[in-house]
Order: sequence, then structure tokens, then C-alpha cells
Amino acid sequence: MQNRILGLIALLTALFPHSRMYAQEEEAHSYTLDSISVIGHKIRELSDFSKASDYEADTLLIENKSHASLADFIAQNTPYVVKQNGNGMMTTLSLRGTSASHTQAMWDDINISPLTMGQTDYSTLPVFFFERIGIHPGGESAVFGNGAIGGAVTLGTHSPLNESNMLSIQQNIGSYGNTFSGLKWSLGNQRIRSKTALFYHQCENDFHTTFRGETICQKNASYNDYGGLNETEIRLNDKHTLGGKLWFTKFNREIQPMMQNNEDPSKYEKIDDQSAKAVLTHEYDGDWLHWRSKMAWINDREHFKGDLIATHDIMVLSNVRKRIKKLLLELGGEIHYIKPEVYAYKAGTDEWRESLYLLSQYTPHKRISLHGNLRQTWVSSLSIPFSPAFGFETRPIMGEQLIWTIGGNVARNTKAPTLNDRYWGDYANKELTAETAFNLEAKSKWELFIKQYNATLSATLYRNDVDNWIMWMPRGSVWKPTNIEEVLARGVEIETAHNFPIRQTKHKATFLYNHSFTEIQKGFSDMHPFLGHQMPLTPQNTFAAIWSATYKESDLTISGNYTGERTSSDIFDILKSYFLLNLSLNHTFHFPKKETAKKGQAITLSFQIDNLLDKEYQNLPFRGMPGRNYLAGIKWQIMDK
Repeated sequence: MQNRILGLIALLTALFPHSRMYAQEEEAHSYTLDSISVIGHKIRELSDFSKASDYEADTLLIENKSHASLADFIAQNTPYVVKQNGNGMMTTLSLRGTSASHTQAMWDDINISPLTMGQTDYSTLPVFFFERIGIHPGGESAVFGNGAIGGAVTLGTHSPLNESNMLSIQQNIGSYGNTFSGLKWSLGNQRIRSKTALFYHQCENDFHTTFRGETICQKNASYNDYGGLNETEIRLNDKHTLGGKLWFTKFNREIQPMMQNNEDPSKYEKIDDQSAKAVLTHEYDGDWLHWRSKMAWINDREHFKGDLIATHDIMVLSNVRKRIKKLLLELGGEIHYIKPEVYAYKAGTDEWRESLYLLSQYTPHKRISLHGNLRQTWVSSLSIPFSPAFGFETRPIMGEQLIWTIGGNVARNTKAPTLNDRYWGDYANKELTAETAFNLEAKSKWELFIKQYNATLSATLYRNDVDNWIMWMPRGSVWKPTNIEEVLARGVEIETAHNFPIRQTKHKATFLYNHSFTEIQKGFSDMHPFLGHQMPLTPQNTFAAIWSATYKESDLTISGNYTGERTSSDIFDILKSYFLLNLSLNHTFHFPKKETAKKGQAITLSFQIDNLLDKEYQNLPFRGMPGRNYLAGIKWQIMDK
């Protein structure tokens, strides 16, 4: 272990720039986004090297949903599978038929998924903090690191140095005592700039639902959360930039009981979650070479029934990126020291994790792009297999009006057992092995451009064979993690988007459909009833449809989301499918007029209706969800361009 750590430290040290730097003019990797122009250096992300199908959230949607949690944003605007333990309660995300612990949440290229359970609760992540939200389904642990068997969610903001001076105050008020207050500001000059976001959110959550033919008022489901994010950057000169980020969030909530326990106070419980993050960065953007290093500390704390579940993750990350003609390379590594504070672990428990990776893109011709990514991860007293990924894209048709792209990807992915898997209780969990997966993906995409109309149509086929899938199962009077020999997930994703004007209005229509089938092929005796059947709580069919229209300073968005049938823990107990329709309307007043103002103010009025059709549904068994509900908001901005 010591030799491995020293070797990795030596590599990270070697990645530091020396007195003489090689220069690089890195070819920008671009995304097509609406209503935004970013001026300045390209934000370099790990996802630049991913050739998996991806979803990049529309900036208009992010702005309009800034009051929401990331859980609600994903549930309403994507076809991906979210599992909600009630309204505003713990919400996880599953990609391509895998489990919630197979999807990693990445903030500024740092994995922020909790180390104890390994499942990110997306209800605790405020959209208010972010300006970029990406979802990358498709296992590629070589790019996103340990655990990305199903994919990754990437979160970020624009560089403070690319922002202007701005002050924004936001207030939203809605049904069931739902209120959101937000404050943002950005100040500085071309050399030093800081931007800050602060918010407070609360909800009584006393909605009505139906249980066994009777209308009940939901009890013990209120929650409140608050927090702040500060990002500061200092441009020392044209090549060197220093940065710092501070994140703090606190989430206090009553745990929504199952519907049959709604009137039983003895079943009422509370839980408090807190997260603090600090990141220091140094970035060198030379003519031949780009180098970035980070030091970070993440502290997640959870109090439940007087017990503490907490982790300290101290990490050092470094990478260099260089372009050599048509080849783009990134070499990097990470060191993590993890110190848990968990009442159910033995005293003195800690863990080291390290990884080295090499990412590459090769573009021999404008019609052909290849990538090959490699990663090796080490975890204390555990063997983690090597993670390679290879893929290609080619354009058989590349005209002014029509582009046809086909591609493929093959990857081996890995996931180490979580801290709870390895250390919970006095039970011997040392026999657990790391999960491994073999992922195949093939895709085709058509792009059509006719005057002011453009459209895309893409389809992706995938197959993901997972060995040693870890699942907690009852063993007598206790639950214990166990490896399932083989689980197979396969399916298809289809997406089409259309942008077009009608007179003075602009329209965008998007449709996304997912079909996935995940079955246990080999497992221990308790899993035999599920052999050949869809995994519990995983729908085979989901889709999302979004239509937005803008006219001058007004915009209207209608989104629909469908979740198909799925079973509970009993394969014969079927949860009904449901379709939810949501509507939002916004209008902005500019003072003075937007066309002539370099400085000015803007007031935006917003109104939204969720579950417009007043659908009664359950996302998880016996967890009530609200019917039709409303939210109105006002936002005041002062801008100094």
C-alpha cells in the first residue's frame, strides 16, 4: 500500500508544470445550448472524453426551475428512472436499468456521491447552485471513475471570470406551504471575481391523497433546506489561475411515513443531512499544455434516531491535458483518504483510494473520431479490475443540410463495495468482491438543417452485463450485502429534437424514450423468483416530452413524463404506470429595453402548475404523492454588463 501511494504521489508531482511549459491550443469541445454565450477559456471536463449518449439540460429549463431540487428537475424533464420515497423525500436516479449506486454525481469533476451508501439523494441538491446539468448514461468508469456502471450526472457553473457584475433576488410561493428564497451576486473585475448563491427552501408538504378509498392529509412530511455556494477565481496572469469553492447545505426533514402509517405517530421519524465541501484549484493554461490540480475536502453528515453517519474525504487530484496534432491526451490521478464517523463501524476504520487514468481522443479526419480511455483504481485491501473503454464516431454523410453519425462504444466498468457494504456492523463482509460490468453500445444520429428549421433524431442500443452485483438481502434477523453472480441490462434510447420559428415565436420540441430490461440471470437461492424477470421497482418503459415557445420576453414550457409499470419486491405486485403533465410560464421586463442596455434591471414573473391533470400515483409502493399544485415567483436582477 505504502509503495503504491508513494508511486502515485510521484506521478502527481510529475504532472506539475516546470519552469518551461509546453503550449497547447486546445481544440474546443462544444455543446449546443440555447440562450447562452460563454466568452473565455473552454471549461475542460472529464465528460469531454465520454462517447456515451448524453443529455445536456437546456439553459432555459435550468433558469426556470432554479427553485427546484435536482430530483424534481430530473423527474419532470428526463426519461430516466427516479425513485422517490415521497414528495421531497430521498430520491435516487438509476440509468440503463442499473441500481442507484451505479450512477455517480460529479461536481467540478469531483465525485460527490456519499461514500457510505453510495447512493446520491438528488432531493438534497438544489438546481439553484448550477448552470450546467448533464446526464451521461452508459458505463464508462475509465472516464468518471469508480462506480459509473450505469453512468454519471455532471454538475457545474460557468467560470466566475466569464461573468459580469450581477445581483439577483428570487422569491417563490406555492401549494402546501412551499416557499423558496434565493440570492445570487457576482462581483469583481478581469483579474479577480467572486460569485455567491444563497437559498432557503421549506415545505409543509400537507397534500391530500387517497388510500383505500379514503382521502387522507399527508402527515409528518414537512422539510426545510438551506445553503450557500461561493466560487472565487484569481487570474494571476494570462496562464495561471487560482480558484476556491465553498459549499454548504443543510436538509432537515420529517420522513414521510407509508400511507398505512399516516395516522400512527409511533411511526413518525426525522432525519437531518448536512454537507460541506471545500475545493482549492490551480490551473495553468499554456500554449502547449493545460494542467490543473485540486485539493478538496468533503464532509457528509447524517443524524438519524440520535445516531451519526458521517465521512471525511480528503483528496488530491491532478491532470495534464495536451494536444499533439490530431491527438488529445489527458493524464491524471487521484488520492483519497476517507475517515468515516459511523456508529455501526468498528473504531479506527479508514480507507485509502487511488486511481490513475489516461484519456485520449484521436481525430484522423473530420468525419472520424476515436477514443481510448484507461483507468486503474486501488482500494484498501480490495482488488479492483482494470477499466478500459474504446469507441468511435464516423459521419458517412456530412452535408450542409444533412449529417449522419454512427458510433459505438465498448467498456469494462467497476464498482468497489461502499463503506456500508464493507464495514457495517460486526458481520464479516470481507468476502464481498468488486462489481464488474461489460458494456456495449451502438448509436446512430441524424441531423437536419433546412433554413431556420433544424432537427435531430438519435437511437442508441446498449447491453450491460454486470457480475457480482451487490444487493442487501435478509439473513435471518439481519440484512447483509451479497454478490449476485450475473445481472443483464439491455435496452434502447431514442431522442428527437426540433427547433423552428413560427412568425415571431421560437419553438423547441424534444421527445426522449427509454426501454430497458434488467434481469437476474444467475443468483443465490433467495433470488430464484426473480430469475428471468425485470428487477424490482425498475420500469421497462419511460419517456419525457418537452415543448417550449418563446415570444420576445415571454416563454411557455409544457413537459410530460411517463413512468411504466414496475413490480415491488413481489414480482406479482404491480405498481401502475402514470403520466404527469407540467406547465410553466415566464415573462421578463427589462429596464431600460434589452436591445440598448449595457447596464440595467430585469424583473421576471413566473407561474407553474405541476401534475396539471391531477393524477393520483405512487412512485414507490405506499408513498403518497401530491396532486395538482401551483407555484408563483418573482425574480429581480441588476446587471452591469
